[in-house]
Amino acid sequence: MMKKGKMVCAAAAVWLAACMLGGCANALKEGTEALEQGDYQKAREIFQTAAGDEDQEKAAEAFRGLGMACYEAEDYSAALEAFQAALDQGADQTVQIYNLMGICGMKTEDYESALEFFQAGLALADSASGEETDQELIQEMRYNEIVCCERNADWESAKQKIAGYLEDYPGDETAQKEAEFLETR
Repeated sequence: MMKKGKMVCAAAAVWLAACMLGGCANALKEGTEALEQGDYQKAREIFQTAAGDEDQEKAAEAFRGLGMACYEAEDYSAALEAFQAALDQGADQTVQIYNLMGICGMKTEDYESALEFFQAGLALADSASGEETDQELIQEMRYNEIVCCERNADWESAKQKIAGYLEDYPGDETAQKEAEFLETR
């Protein structure tokens, strides 16, 4: 259920807004432009250089941009490392970044870590008081959480999660098929 294009565009928009509001340096703007143009290698190089900035906030934004560039280039291990570095440098914890990290975990077949990232993002969404959260993103993360439980052979958790998921999204035919599959476990 990983809807890469829409989700990455939304994450990029959030990141770009943060970058513009924060008055990022020219290197971050150049990296953002390269990312928007689909020149992921150039974006990676620019963000990698900017990540060495002594200003922790700028370094965090550069690592986030580096993560986006690596993600788009389908280098999921490098993307995950960059997103983690962004968080370590103090980047805002967002539902979007945890979702991207979870997808990176799935793509690298580290389903245990992926599950932790999805759960962290969902917990963050639950605690967001009054803030708008992308309900499609939440739905995607909840479904991916089920997939991670399955991949970890945690059948009971997967069954519990699919039951709750189907209460909230009864029309999801893919999830209905997953529920049928889980009944055989």
